[in-house]
Amino acid sequence: MSGQFINTNKENQERDLVIQLTDHLQVGIYRTTVEGRILYANSALARMLEYTLEEILNMSVYDFYFNRKERNTEIDILADKEKTATKQIIHLKTKNNKRIIVEDTVKIIRDKSSKVIYFDGILEDITEKKKAEDALKESQARYKILTDLTMEGIIIHDKGIVIDINPSAHKLTGYSLDFIKGKNVLEFIHSDSRNLALENMTNKTSGPYELKLVRKDNTSFIAEIEAKDVLIEGKELRVVAFRDITDRKRVEEEILSLYTAVKQSPSSIIITDTDGIIEYVNPKFTEVTGYTLEEAFGQNPNILKSKHTKSEDYRELWETIVRGETWRGEFLNKKKDGTLYWELASISPIIDERGRTIKYLAVKEDITDRKNTESALINSEKELSEANATKNVFFSIIAHDLKGPVGNISQLLKLLKDNFSDISNDEKLDYVNILMGLSSKTNNLLDDLLLWARIQMNTLEFDLEKISLKDIAENTLFLLEEKAKEKNIKIISNVGDIELEVNKSSVKTVIRNLLSNALKFSYQDSVIEMNSNIIDNNRFVEISIKDNGVGIPKDHIDKLFKIGTAFSTYGTDKEKGTGLGLILCKELVEKNGGSIRVESEEDKGSIFFFTLPL
Repeated sequence: MSGQFINTNKENQERDLVIQLTDHLQVGIYRTTVEGRILYANSALARMLEYTLEEILNMSVYDFYFNRKERNTEIDILADKEKTATKQIIHLKTKNNKRIIVEDTVKIIRDKSSKVIYFDGILEDITEKKKAEDALKESQARYKILTDLTMEGIIIHDKGIVIDINPSAHKLTGYSLDFIKGKNVLEFIHSDSRNLALENMTNKTSGPYELKLVRKDNTSFIAEIEAKDVLIEGKELRVVAFRDITDRKRVEEEILSLYTAVKQSPSSIIITDTDGIIEYVNPKFTEVTGYTLEEAFGQNPNILKSKHTKSEDYRELWETIVRGETWRGEFLNKKKDGTLYWELASISPIIDERGRTIKYLAVKEDITDRKNTESALINSEKELSEANATKNVFFSIIAHDLKGPVGNISQLLKLLKDNFSDISNDEKLDYVNILMGLSSKTNNLLDDLLLWARIQMNTLEFDLEKISLKDIAENTLFLLEEKAKEKNIKIISNVGDIELEVNKSSVKTVIRNLLSNALKFSYQDSVIEMNSNIIDNNRFVEISIKDNGVGIPKDHIDKLFKIGTAFSTYGTDKEKGTGLGLILCKELVEKNGGSIRVESEEDKGSIFFFTLPL
């Protein structure tokens, strides 16, 4: 389809020439009257407006405007008497009501009186071009806003020559755009970093990498650099973004120092989350406990808990650190191999800048050697105290309990010698009986003292032999028969015929001492019972000796078997004791693998129990 004119005589003469000149063009060609009647249109214009040529030649120019007033405004501009041609951007609508943007280049045709009679024009569809330009302007505007708002410094340079900087670059360096523009970017890089900067510019390295930059006041700072080559207005330029990482580098160095300190710390260090789940342990923790970081990670620190740590201790710990306070204390914990060890722990919350607890830190010191030393010192002090008490008791017995009977014997013998001729045979016999009693008592005391001394010096030969418990009990009763008759006390033995493998002399000594004590503290005309029972799943025999005597005050019971608090009281007939007998009984029973205890109530009597292994 070729372009068409409205048929007039004058136009008919020029039609063929115009069609030949305009039909092959890609732009729309037209001629209109001032009133808007279309006299000519080429094929490109018809395609642009999505009409046929026939439709266009039967339409008014106003039909292509969204707003007719826009056409009138255009006429006013074109009618200016001084104008012969003009170029403007207008918006038209197509047959399908699509908006297009066109550049309208108009030649104004006037008659001899300068009256406008035609408009000859060329319409170029610049819709896509305009969109691209608008998009570019919008992109540039966004870029400008972003570069102005970003906290990162931005420098744009062309082969090293600065073209533009953003406000943040000015704030970070102190250089204004007027000062820095046109200068080589290397001038603002510290000499230590220029070679690296030049290498990265040459290789078009995008980064990130670090450079040392120089401020206007000649101070320097470490910057992290990211760069990219971009096309701006048809020219390839390099956009460099940088940020001051001086504080970050300082923090990184501090973190590295702290990490090194933690890693090389002589104390075990544990870091957990707020639920107490392990996130980190240092090498010392592994050395002490045997658990590696991989084994401990994700576990609760109670993997170290031993049965010696009470739940109340952990509850107190948690209550303290949840309050934001530091807990300090000692644990007897368990290593991976089951070995127990002591540690002194300090557990604190790690709090962020908002005051929130984000983790927990435990610093622990293995104090096993110290605790062992303390324990050894305590034991040593205890042993020394017991040794001193033993010595004091020993000398006290020698000074009082042994000296008294020996002195009495000496006095009686002297009295008997001095008055031998003056006293009767009956009186002499009384003297002899008294001397025999004193001698027997003294002999028993010496036996106990010697036996006790041998135990303290670990020189006692403690051979075991099979014995009959019943025989031992009956033999002891026979030895004490006369003493029992003196107070009219009846001793009943219900000891069974039980065979034991024990040290015979020590068992005899224990029974003798306990029965002697029972006689001493029993009232006249009373009864003493001795019984035996098999206990603890046939592992032990328990022997009990029960009296109906004075009993023992409650506050004295705990002192009976302790060397440092040994005491004695007078019996019901003012019999004097040494306080050594029960202590000796305890040591002999324990040497045989048994134990001894007492139940007593004042004025009602006492029951002494001791066990021997079967």
